[in-house]
Amino acid sequence: QLYAAIGFIVFLTMLALSISFVSFEHIRDSQQRVNEKSLPEIVTAFGIARVSAVLVAAAPRLTAALSADQVTEAFEEIKTVGEEFDALLAQLRGMTEEDGSAYNDMARIANRLIVNIEEIKTSMFDLYLIREKSDSLHTELATFEQALRLNLLTVIDDQFFYLMTGYDDIRAEADERNLHLSEPVVNSYRYLEGLERQTNAALQLLSSATLISDRAILEIQRDRFLSVFDGINRNLDAIGETQAGGLLVPFFAPFFARFKTFGDGPENIFDLRLRAIVIEEAQATLIESNQTLAIELRQLVVKYVETSNLSAQDAIESAEATTVQTRRILQVLGVVSLLAALVISWFYIGRHLLKRLDALSARMRSMARGDLETPISVTGRDEIADMGAALEIFRSHALEVQRLNLVEELANEIQEKNTALEKVLEDLQSAQDQIVMREKLAALGELTAGVAHEIKNPLNFVKNFSESSEELLEELNEAVEMTDESREEQMEEIKSIAEILVDNLGRIRHHATRADRIVHDMLSMGRDEAHAQKVQLNRIVEENAKLAFHGARAQDQDVQLKINNDLDPEIGEVYIVPQDIGRVILNIVGNACYETNKKLAALRESEGENAIRSYMPQVDIKTVMMDDMAQISIRDNGDGIPEDVISKIFNPFFTTKPTDKGTGLGLSMSSDIIREHGGRISVTSNPGEYTEMVIELPLDARLSLGGKDDGDTGDEVD
Repeated sequence: QLYAAIGFIVFLTMLALSISFVSFEHIRDSQQRVNEKSLPEIVTAFGIARVSAVLVAAAPRLTAALSADQVTEAFEEIKTVGEEFDALLAQLRGMTEEDGSAYNDMARIANRLIVNIEEIKTSMFDLYLIREKSDSLHTELATFEQALRLNLLTVIDDQFFYLMTGYDDIRAEADERNLHLSEPVVNSYRYLEGLERQTNAALQLLSSATLISDRAILEIQRDRFLSVFDGINRNLDAIGETQAGGLLVPFFAPFFARFKTFGDGPENIFDLRLRAIVIEEAQATLIESNQTLAIELRQLVVKYVETSNLSAQDAIESAEATTVQTRRILQVLGVVSLLAALVISWFYIGRHLLKRLDALSARMRSMARGDLETPISVTGRDEIADMGAALEIFRSHALEVQRLNLVEELANEIQEKNTALEKVLEDLQSAQDQIVMREKLAALGELTAGVAHEIKNPLNFVKNFSESSEELLEELNEAVEMTDESREEQMEEIKSIAEILVDNLGRIRHHATRADRIVHDMLSMGRDEAHAQKVQLNRIVEENAKLAFHGARAQDQDVQLKINNDLDPEIGEVYIVPQDIGRVILNIVGNACYETNKKLAALRESEGENAIRSYMPQVDIKTVMMDDMAQISIRDNGDGIPEDVISKIFNPFFTTKPTDKGTGLGLSMSSDIIREHGGRISVTSNPGEYTEMVIELPLDARLSLGGKDDGDTGDEVD
């Protein structure tokens, strides 16, 4: 009944959670539609409007550029903006509906804006070319004007001086008054003055042409220039008809012929200005077109944003409606759950369960005070009734216990014996630890001789190379003391000595490092706080097998053994405790040395020294890569192990060696080490022929080692 009540409450809770989940999913979909569709569309549309405004503003910027380089620089910036425009349009293309009407309209306007800007850029280069030609003409005109004015004013001043004084030449005598004030002389001066006025008017018309921006006014200016030049020609003709101007006309005719080409020649000032006006009008039209296109694009953006806003508003309203509906449903479910909880708590639990539990609890307290005689009576057919029945059984059993004092005494005696047994067990464990420590010390003692032999070789190398280096240094000193002439002849010899010295020092360093590593490994072998490290497994196997052989040889000089290594180079580096795995290799190879030497000794007793010809002690060591495991097999050609003994060799303190040769803990400890690494060790043997130990190790034993693993420190142990 209680399960049913709780189940009803859980059902209401799960119903509320389900409704909430469905509602939240609907709200999430609405929010996602706003965040992933409407908002990106609005942002992209505003980006397009912003970039289009930049493009529209770029056209006047191009027209305001002062040089072709500035035009190119401004256009490069506009190209960057255009690329951003294309990217925004591409985003819009992915967001719009399938027909892509909004994208097509905006893309059309964008393409037209870019085309207009490119046309403005092209026309600006044409305009700069025209302006360069026009500036060149005006520069030439200024130079021409200076020369013309100088000559013309000089002639006018001379004519005026003659008119007023009668002196044609200051060094000659003055003409009579009736000559220098005659009508031809006066007319000649008047025509020269008219020529000057018309020249000034023509120059002013040419200079002011660059300021005109209307084609009609420019044409009027051109007509006025031509009209003024007609007057200049008439004055020249009139001057030529006078007696004084007979020499002036041939002098001024080339000047005024060139003067006319500035306003009426090929590519004259008026033509260049007219072409510039046409280009400027076209640019103004393109700028106005861009502004119109920008307005149209803004209208499209506004329409697109309004559509996206409507879509977002629909999603928000849908989410709000779902929220309101869910809130109402959850309120109803909350009220129902609260009422159900109150009914269950008050009626069922309070009045039905707790009342009976209180009675049962009071009876238990009375039993605790010693009242075991009164029977327990609990009504009902539920778990409380079962508890009452169990308590009644406990009461009856307690009565029986009170009557059995003897049982209590026996229990006390058993407790005392258990305490004594625990003390004996502690003493036994202490003795076992001492035996294990002695086994380690014995192994280190056997290892010391092998290490001494291993260290002796690199030390001999260091000694020999040091002596050789001393001799070479003496030769080098002799070569250094040579004269400059002999030193040049001995240069090759000095270089050769230096190379040999470098090589010797390298060899000394190599063998010193080797000796240091051997001592380090031996010291590490004696420590128990080793951790998993990244090491070359083949090197651990090879060096510890060699140390085991030298250790056996140190104890018995007659030990002979051929070690064959077949090491798989694919194994490479693994994560193991190198000291522990080294102990395993030392123990197994040491056993192989002992067994093969024992077989050889037995053959020598029966066959004499000829036994070595028929039997050569041999150990084959092989490593193989197997998926995520590395396999090490150590096989000797000794007498093998009997089948009834194989099952016991890994038991602690079991040994077939004499008492003074072994403790029986070597293979037991090796088995424990391999198992701690997450590997396994097995043995196969054929009595009289061979024994083979096969070890399988994971490539990364850190997880299996647990507390022994200090993590990958990044240090590699060689």
